[in-house]
Amino acid sequence: MKTNFLKNPISRRNFLITSAVTAFTTAITLSPAALRTAMATSRMESSTDLDILQYALTLEHLEDAAYRFAIGSGLLSGTALKYFQQFGAHEATHVATLTKVITSLGGTPVAEQAKYNLPALTSQQGILTYFQVVEELGAAAYLGQAPRLQSPDLLTAAVSIHNVEAQHAAVLSDLIGVSPAPVFGTPKTMEQVLAVVGPILGAAPAGAAASAPAAAPGMPNTGRGGSSYTVHARNITD
Repeated sequence: MKTNFLKNPISRRNFLITSAVTAFTTAITLSPAALRTAMATSRMESSTDLDILQYALTLEHLEDAAYRFAIGSGLLSGTALKYFQQFGAHEATHVATLTKVITSLGGTPVAEQAKYNLPALTSQQGILTYFQVVEELGAAAYLGQAPRLQSPDLLTAAVSIHNVEAQHAAVLSDLIGVSPAPVFGTPKTMEQVLAVVGPILGAAPAGAAASAPAAAPGMPNTGRGGSSYTVHARNITD
């Protein structure tokens, strides 16, 4: 039986998510000393913090575009629409903040793609189910990269944004009537994540598919009991 904790959209959970977004923004706004440390570390490491930030920004661009598409689809209403508007604003904040930090570190932020191969979702339930999987994948992506970050400031920021993605997934899980959280979060490597989102981005990374869970084009696998979803991809453009 579904347990609905979301009768009041302005709830403690909303407060916690908003607080986590604020913590992320604060943590990733580096001081001059922290910037120098992060830049020095990035030069020394073969897999740099800057590379991980670019990877995170790639995923955030995708989520930001997907939320804008879902909100504009006309398929959402009521509590679901309110949450999507809130979550979409969170993803836009992630994009803006990551872009600023990458620029501060001397990098050229990866740009949003002109189009993404999102599935042709035709109902509110389909959108909620799809985004629940996407948010779980996002949380797993940040969990997978957090131990690889060298800058303490960036590590704090990664944990903060992981918390946001996980809470998004929990809210969506409740809306579709599944368990809101596993006992332990499962990290995913960069290769595993990119193999899953490759079809959405327009190209699957070579050699990555073997290490990733099976998924239909345009729809990540939930990782729960090997279940997957069959959808038809569609292109969206701004």
